[in-house]
Amino acid sequence: MSPFNFVEEAMIGRSVFKNESSLFPEYVPQELPCREEEIKRLAQNFRILIEDEGSFSVNVAIVGQAGVGKTALCKYTMERVEQIANQRNRAVKFVYYNCHSFRSKTAILRNILTEHFGIRSRGFSDEEILEMLVKRLSKEGIRLIIALDEANMLDSQDILSIFHAGEYFGSKHSMISTIIISRPVEWSSLLNVPLSGHIHDQMDIQGYTREEILEILKYRAEIALYETSYSEETLQLIADISSSSRNARHGLEILYRAGKIADRKGEKFIKPDYIRAAKADVYPELRRDVFKELKEQELAAALGVGRSLRVEGVTATTIDEAYEYYIVACEEFNIETKSKSTFRSSIEILNKVGILSKSVGPIETGKRGRRAKITTYDIPVSVLIERIENILKQKVM
Repeated sequence: MSPFNFVEEAMIGRSVFKNESSLFPEYVPQELPCREEEIKRLAQNFRILIEDEGSFSVNVAIVGQAGVGKTALCKYTMERVEQIANQRNRAVKFVYYNCHSFRSKTAILRNILTEHFGIRSRGFSDEEILEMLVKRLSKEGIRLIIALDEANMLDSQDILSIFHAGEYFGSKHSMISTIIISRPVEWSSLLNVPLSGHIHDQMDIQGYTREEILEILKYRAEIALYETSYSEETLQLIADISSSSRNARHGLEILYRAGKIADRKGEKFIKPDYIRAAKADVYPELRRDVFKELKEQELAAALGVGRSLRVEGVTATTIDEAYEYYIVACEEFNIETKSKSTFRSSIEILNKVGILSKSVGPIETGKRGRRAKITTYDIPVSVLIERIENILKQKVM
């Protein structure tokens, strides 16, 4: 095949994606599942901008850990606030800045003037730039809402000066409102008494539950992937992985990378092993030396689970199923076979060190009690098996 054909196949060949960019971090979907109350609360804060008096600015802080949807919440809500206000003949303009890219008040204000109002501001001081901006807003009757993401990159005094912009220059109305987006630790370091006194509402955004992450994954998978390229079990496994961190971005990135692995292999379906490989790629949390610290029984138990999970399409196994593979592994490597209760204890240890994960499923029809489901999150099954087999072979030799 010619180099041209290689490139052509890579660009237009088979893919599990129908809209790959919809899994990118910067993508804002048409719906935000599980954030309805937060959307309402944020929008209500800016209701005053469309009322007749309209003489007050609004400053809101959105605070939460990574991956809880702070940025998406802000963009989604404020774009709609802007549209609704403009439909009611209230000129509201929303602008968003990530302060990792725009690391000073000067850079942000200059960009606003240049990109949104066509005013060149080089050579002017910050105070002069602010005055130019406020006068332009007052002249055109525009209420400006500035979102500052990763706001800790700015000095608190810089933020405070934006809060005070309308007051500084004698504007009849406060023309600039602000949304501060930050993680809790950074917000605590940024916050001081003068700044906190100008925050009208601090929205503390909580992480997602497993069920909420699953709902988000289902919605985004419908947008991003062909229906035949994944299954309910695929999304269930990713939700299980992400539930400990309560981070939806974690789950979406795993889904994206697992899809990319399937594409590279020319597969039509995202297999469980691709999800595990993607998880290891996204968060390589497993220490390299953890296997060497395990005892023979624990290694054999992990190998039994791994071989049980190697069956195509299997995302989780049970104690009974994995125990059968464990017995075969013990015979293969001349390890004394222990009772099922000892095997369970080994599984508990593997769970604690982060190699395996065990959860209790619902009671199955016609069976007594609940069955524990076992899977591996941090490492692909094929790699798990290979590493353990290599260690056990060295022990036998």
